Amino acid sequence: MICFIENMLLQIHISPTNIRRVELPQRPQSVDQLKSFLSEKCQLENGDFLIQFEDLDFNNELCNLNDINELPAEKATLKLLWEEVCPSQGVAGDSNSVSSLDTASMPSCHSGDQSPESSVLRNLRSAEKWPSTFNIPTFPLDVELRLRKANEVYQQTNKPLNVSREMKSQILDKIVQAIFDIKAYPDAYEIQSVASCLVQKHPCLTEPGKRTGWDGWVMSIKFKLGNYRAKLKEAGCSELSVNCKRKSCEGMVERPYMKKPKRAEVNFLPDHPEGHTEDSLEEVRLAMINEMKKKKKDLTVIHRQMQETFSLRRKEVVEIQPLVEEIRERWPGLFLKEEICMEFSRIFNVDLLRVN
Repeated sequence: MICFIENMLLQIHISPTNIRRVELPQRPQSVDQLKSFLSEKCQLENGDFLIQFEDLDFNNELCNLNDINELPAEKATLKLLWEEVCPSQGVAGDSNSVSSLDTASMPSCHSGDQSPESSVLRNLRSAEKWPSTFNIPTFPLDVELRLRKANEVYQQTNKPLNVSREMKSQILDKIVQAIFDIKAYPDAYEIQSVASCLVQKHPCLTEPGKRTGWDGWVMSIKFKLGNYRAKLKEAGCSELSVNCKRKSCEGMVERPYMKKPKRAEVNFLPDHPEGHTEDSLEEVRLAMINEMKKKKKDLTVIHRQMQETFSLRRKEVVEIQPLVEEIRERWPGLFLKEEICMEFSRIFNVDLLRVN
């Protein structure tokens, strides 16, 4: 039995599109008691999760909750993270990943056991905004060992590491992948923050004679990121394929026609969920229209269909740019109050009702 001290109101982020309001009759006395309550209240199958909270002392940045006294007194926003282990990956060091998942996707790692909604969630970015401190990824083991020894030497002699071309390529590969997971087109100051964090974590990579010590890394990351985008575009990544050259009105000159995400758009043009094509998603869209015509609508079914067809809807909005009436005709479910909020959350990873 859980003992409480005082009332509390929580907003629980289980996944980017599964955000719940939970009222506690009283305040829990420990983090374990809070986990137990959330598992029961939100019907979470896997109770082994990490709780993060918005820390008021650090401009609402997320922090791990280790002490229940760190929570605000009356209201708090929490985010749940699970450590999901997938033995089928078969690569030591890469089999563990911490991610925010929907209840339907836990704890199995097999695609046959996952719902359409969880498949869509894996296809979307989860970061709400560029982190204040970029998390430098772990590099291949041989690179990490060299950096560790070189950092020790740098601490004693201030002698930087002479980075080989192969080693630099391995470092940049990991960094640009981590950048793309957050943003396809980062701003100049964001790339600078990555280079700065890289040198702070590995001082041996400081460039001698440079004004900041990481100016060269900024240029290297920019070029590597551009090459990485080119590879993804060639592979068929929707968010990048939309940025292609099209003929002008005269039909003579080709001009770049760029359709980049706005600053706050996290999921601008995602690829279709695994196992889906435009034809299969079109069938789901038609089923959604039929459900909307019913006198007694099943909002749960409509939400699942809207979630599943998000990539198809974004493709139409970005590439075709239809009129509002055309969108209303093709996507009537989008004009439900609940789905307006959910669509905003899918694109921006922000709760519309909490935006000031």
